[in-house]
Amino acid sequence: MIGKSVTHRVTDKVTDRVTDNERDLLLLLAEDPGYTMPKLSEKIGISKKTVGQRLKQLKEKGIIERIGSDRNGYWKINN
Repeated sequence: MIGKSVTHRVTDKVTDRVTDNERDLLLLLAEDPGYTMPKLSEKIGISKKTVGQRLKQLKEKGIIERIGSDRNGYWKINN
């Protein structure tokens, strides 16, 4: 279970720069940086294509980056 302090830390740092939809993705990535696009899609209830678009937007804003491969990597939330 994700702690309130982690949730607040992630939310406070990025609230001004992200949409509500992007924030939902960030909260899941804070919970488990190893989530794959299909798993994120399943948890949020949106298509994999939409997840991909939102992840791309977050990467372009410099908020997240992918460390490692698509299969064995993880998402890093930048400070």
